[in-house]
Amino acid sequence: MSETLPEPLLVSLGEDQDESRSLERREQLESLTVRIVQVFIAAGLFGLWEWGARAGHISTFLFGSPSQVWSLAVTRFQNGSLLYGAYVTGLETIIGFLLGSILGTAIGLGLWYSRFVARVMGVFILALGSVPVLALGPLIIIWFGVGIESKIILATVSCVIVALLQAYEGAQQVDKDLIKLLKSFGATKFQIFTKVVIPSSYGWVVAAAKLNVGFALIGAVIGEYISSEAGLGNIILIAGANYNIPLVLLGIFSLMILAFALSLVVGLLEKYLLKWRTATNR
Repeated sequence: MSETLPEPLLVSLGEDQDESRSLERREQLESLTVRIVQVFIAAGLFGLWEWGARAGHISTFLFGSPSQVWSLAVTRFQNGSLLYGAYVTGLETIIGFLLGSILGTAIGLGLWYSRFVARVMGVFILALGSVPVLALGPLIIIWFGVGIESKIILATVSCVIVALLQAYEGAQQVDKDLIKLLKSFGATKFQIFTKVVIPSSYGWVVAAAKLNVGFALIGAVIGEYISSEAGLGNIILIAGANYNIPLVLLGIFSLMILAFALSLVVGLLEKYLLKWRTATNR
């Protein structure tokens, strides 16, 4: 005869499940409401902007108008110049983001091995981190030219310090008692590093990746501003020099969309890694 759970326990489990489903529905409804409000706010702002431009209350020479930006977007999309500019800037950003994040994370986690080396390198890391990427731009352009390589390096430099500091801080936050316990069982430093330090730093590394998407894009665009042959930064620079405000705005909106898309990819990657980490820990 099969055993059954007591009725009060079954009722309690059923109530917990109902409450969980109700909470999930409320969260979904709230997320949908937030998106609807955001769309209405954006539509209202663009509508007021267009109305002000058509009524003569807003100078189209200084501020352009949504219709002008849209017309340019369609033209540039059809001739491929907008897509090519987004492709160049996106490629520079992605490669720089990956190189900077991997390099910075590796160095930051590696510094956990030696407290002495970490203390020696601390002042140099701080010095490099305090230098704005804009100040390094002219040197990197001179050393590596006006091609895509210099923009990738600027994007990489923009990411390295953040990834390094976050990874190092995450490694330092590992439970010291747990490390002592593993040492007492005879675990080597490499085993502690791979089995405890790296997994425990996951949250810090992901947080750095979210920040570095924006920093990599900033580094790439700064390089395009200084000297470039293509990219969204190049489009904005030339348009600004020619007082073409609608084209400047189109470049800015394109950068916003690109940043949003890259952030979305990083968020999806985070969810995938979280599921993978949960599955491997079972």
